[in-house]
Amino acid sequence: PEALTSDDMDATMALCVGCKGCKRECPTGVDMARMKTEYLYQRRQRHGISIRERLVAYLPRYAPAVARWSALANLRDLVPGMAWLSEKLLGFSRHRRLPRWRKDVFDERSAIDADADADNTVVLLPDTFNTYFESENLHAAKRVLEAGGYRVVIARASGDQRPLCCGRTFLASGLLEEARSEAERTLHALAPYIEAGVAIVGLEPSCLLTLRDEFQALLPAEQSQAVAP
Repeated sequence: PEALTSDDMDATMALCVGCKGCKRECPTGVDMARMKTEYLYQRRQRHGISIRERLVAYLPRYAPAVARWSALANLRDLVPGMAWLSEKLLGFSRHRRLPRWRKDVFDERSAIDADADADNTVVLLPDTFNTYFESENLHAAKRVLEAGGYRVVIARASGDQRPLCCGRTFLASGLLEEARSEAERTLHALAPYIEAGVAIVGLEPSCLLTLRDEFQALLPAEQSQAVAP
């Protein structure tokens, strides 16, 4: 049989959506998603990263700036020809609308109370997508938790205006060092809550899976195991 080319490998790895089903169902526990991440990392070291991949990967870092100009950012799907141009220049299909940037981003803040009862307190971890594109989901989650009798604390990085990020977008693009940086930042912000025994609640399954699974591959065990249930 002929050896696989790099294009063949790219096409094969593109079929993996990172759902971790293989790890659960495979008798030997093969983690194809993690193998894909390593493959992409090695490929990025040799060939770099495209503009499209960079825009997706770095979304959590530039989102705060773009959200302030949401009306301009949304013109791509409103002005005739802009979608076509974005496909030619950036690689985003003109046949699909991009998520709509919101001006009313989720930006609630709170601080942990050292004397708070851990049994009646939960930490809400806002993810990038819900923060900037569907903020009503986070507001609704906060109301539901409060209606259930919980004091809701919003997880934020101390002294940092940028929301926390689990690093999933970087992992999906093979940018492991950037993903590790986000993981360390997030874990540092969550450490007081973890030590207090406060439950951490999130809305995005892929973000929570990253905390539970990928953090253990990115960070030393003594740090990452504390956040994984």
